[in-house]
Amino acid sequence: MTGVRRHTTCESHEPHESRESRESSPSREQGSAVVLMVMIISVACVAALAAAGVGHARITGNRVRSWADDAAVSAAVALSEGHRDPCAVAGRVVRADGAGVAACTVDGEDVTVSVRYEYRQGFGMVIMKTSRAGPVACG
Repeated sequence: MTGVRRHTTCESHEPHESRESRESSPSREQGSAVVLMVMIISVACVAALAAAGVGHARITGNRVRSWADDAAVSAAVALSEGHRDPCAVAGRVVRADGAGVAACTVDGEDVTVSVRYEYRQGFGMVIMKTSRAGPVACG
């Protein structure tokens, strides 16, 4: 054996693209896909939370309308039974539900009650609903 060593190079004959740029390209694309997916999921979560908040506010608005109906009917029944202050009856009914009476008027045999409820979820808002009750004319 002679001490001759052969030097071989395994360079590819591709146009001037370095080995590092070829290897880093797929990982950069995968990283951007991850960022894009995180952004899409974040937007979807925010949209779902907003929709849930709007839905909850609508349900609460329906409850407040129901409380106003209950208060108006209770006040109208109290008025027909000769109670001196039917609005006080409406106030007791509404306070039992955690709301307050914003306005109560008696017009003949009809009672109109406006219920005010402070909705503290999310940004917070005041929900007001009005209901009227009284006897129905026959005929």
